[in-house]
Amino acid sequence: MSDTLMQGYHTPVLRDECIRALAIKPAGVYVDCTLGGGGHFQAIVDNLSEGSMAIGIDRDPEAVAWCEGHIDKKRATVVFKRARFSRLGSVLAELGIETIDGALMDLGLSTRQISSGDRGFSYMRDVRLDMRMDPADVKTAADILRESSCEELSGILRDYGEIHNPARMAEAIKRCVKTGPITTSGELKNCLLLEYGPGFGIKGLAKLFQALRIAVNGELTELKRCCEQAVSLMKTGGRLAVISYHSLEDRYVKNFMRDLEKGCLCPPSVPVCVCGKKKKLKRITAKAIIASFAEKERNPASRSARLRAAEKID
Repeated sequence: MSDTLMQGYHTPVLRDECIRALAIKPAGVYVDCTLGGGGHFQAIVDNLSEGSMAIGIDRDPEAVAWCEGHIDKKRATVVFKRARFSRLGSVLAELGIETIDGALMDLGLSTRQISSGDRGFSYMRDVRLDMRMDPADVKTAADILRESSCEELSGILRDYGEIHNPARMAEAIKRCVKTGPITTSGELKNCLLLEYGPGFGIKGLAKLFQALRIAVNGELTELKRCCEQAVSLMKTGGRLAVISYHSLEDRYVKNFMRDLEKGCLCPPSVPVCVCGKKKKLKRITAKAIIASFAEKERNPASRSARLRAAEKID
């Protein structure tokens, strides 16, 4: 695949490991549910032959436009769709596709999204508090800070950022909002420095920004819906591969795959199964796959990546 493609937008994480996990069938139908800069997608296309299809989905119009202009389509039929990945089933129905051979999700931000000042994803620079994956969405991170009650904001910080004492942080932010809207990352950091002092560091900011980004984009709901649809639409022997970057995502993916790997849930005292639950997945590896030392050195974004994969068995 083209190194220029990767360098121009984003370096894909665990690319080779993803391709091995998907066990691509050359004539199959594969979906990259989070297209991004197209690094994983191009690797999928490179492994396909005539009669195959690759579908790339992303809610970010810039990502879709980039891939439309840079992906080498090789011998596969390649289709790009701008949509939330929770609309996987609808996208495939629009294309007349009933089943797929594999699906990939990379749940991280692209380098382009982080480095672009007008997207508001970075806490390392003073940027506008936006954080929308799709600029057409209505609510920004600044809107959430302004419109949420103290209790609602505390819940966001607790559930999506796993922040210690979220009520204190929420109260501090809402006090600042009363004196004027918080519209940039710099204003938000200054607000927190007033409450916590100079000891408030990068880890706290990272958790805060994670919580706001998840809330703005409904990321955990999106993940849940996409995983369910992917398994439902997958052929027997098809593979699902998911890369996550924080504990909330990884915990959900791990539990989702583990639960579908379980069969009958009836107690041992029941001689014949009455629950009707059957195994749907077989996990490819018991533990998450992580980046090699070399990849972590080469691409720091890979340090927190966790890849989990499973095969459809029913």
